[in-house]
Amino acid sequence: MKFTIAGKEYELKFGLKFIRELDKVYTVNYEGLEFGMGVNMAFMNLQQFNPTALAEVIKAAVSHESSPPKMKQVEEAVEEYAEENDGLEQLFEDVLEELGKSKVTKATIERFKKLGAVKA
Repeated sequence: MKFTIAGKEYELKFGLKFIRELDKVYTVNYEGLEFGMGVNMAFMNLQQFNPTALAEVIKAAVSHESSPPKMKQVEEAVEEYAEENDGLEQLFEDVLEELGKSKVTKATIERFKKLGAVKA
């Protein structure tokens, strides 16, 4: 999936680097142990159409770039998309679809759906 940020088109990749970056944002501390819950938490937030989560996911999905854009640029690109497309609904749907297709995240997403934790 491609997304334009600061006038440049980026390929969004949902691989291990993506997961590592999300795990930095979404952690759970349980009795002193920290667990990365990046894909899980991000997916649930995307299901709720949370715009800040969308920006975090896009930022993580371009982290594979040698010079990835800054969060401010990602946020501006998301806002521009919303203005140009009368909202973010389609972008949420596209990102969720791509997340479910990734060989790295596919099993996690399918498990959520089987458990009934999210809409199919």
